[in-house]
Amino acid sequence: LWQSRRAYARPWGDSVLLVLPGVLDPVATKVGAWLAEKAAAAASPGERWVDMGCGTGVVGIALARAGAQVTSIDIDPDAVRNARANAALHQVPLEVVESDLFAAVPGRRWDRVVYNVPFWPGDPAGKPFGRAMFAGAGFEAIRAFAAAWPAHADEAWVVLSEYGGDFAGARAALGPGRTIAREKVGGEWLTLVSLGPGARSG
Repeated sequence: LWQSRRAYARPWGDSVLLVLPGVLDPVATKVGAWLAEKAAAAASPGERWVDMGCGTGVVGIALARAGAQVTSIDIDPDAVRNARANAALHQVPLEVVESDLFAAVPGRRWDRVVYNVPFWPGDPAGKPFGRAMFAGAGFEAIRAFAAAWPAHADEAWVVLSEYGGDFAGARAALGPGRTIAREKVGGEWLTLVSLGPGARSG
């Protein structure tokens, strides 16, 4: 369901997404498509957003359709190629950058960063979709993002799933924040957390 050796087109709303080998299908896995819907509904024209861990580019494309100015970032070169291809397919302006978090965009700042974080505990090395799914034994990938994002955005939105992992551990690794959406999607509970100045635990 999640992995294919060949590129394919995945139906998405009134259009399709190209999914390249090695890149998570955001519709089959539910989380990415759900996050795209939530982010686009909140975006205002001209707002500057970062789609961190962009994968196929689904969130960035939804934001760009809503009129936001979007930078999509991923550490995986296959994901970067995939997001660029989908931006061209959907004819939306999308800046796509290969980077480990914000390393390749020093000094830049946006209004909001949105991230479908790797939320399973464990070492990503050698696993299919390792960096997209596994955050390290102590959720190091989540902790690194939580430490880095305040220098680059006014607010961060992070989605977590309760499917097959340690939700409480992943949530704790994010630090203080508030739940702004929680919904059961196809039998999987998804939680959207807002991080920012004055955010309270939630």
